[in-house]
Amino acid sequence: MADTKKTLPYTAITASGTELTFRFPLHPLTESEEQVADLLTCALAAIDEVIAEQASVSDGDIMQALAMALAIRTRMVEAAHGPVHRLAKELVASSLGARSLSSDGTVH
Repeated sequence: MADTKKTLPYTAITASGTELTFRFPLHPLTESEEQVADLLTCALAAIDEVIAEQASVSDGDIMQALAMALAIRTRMVEAAHGPVHRLAKELVASSLGARSLSSDGTVH
């Protein structure tokens, strides 16, 4: 049986110019791959804008802010907290497990 899991190919470029290419697994109920990609691009662009203005922003502070934003978004969903919380945890685990390939050929 063929693997029918959808993925989102996505390339990001680090501040040092390294290209990171990902294949993010998508949740089976994803409604729009394009909207997911657009939202991801907007979020990363907003972070880049802040970093450009405040070069001293640490990676830890960025990750903490993103985690807090996810916590806020889970509370904004009009559904029972338990299932939404579980979904958020599943999505984070799935995304963190996505393999990436850098432009120098290193697999992460």
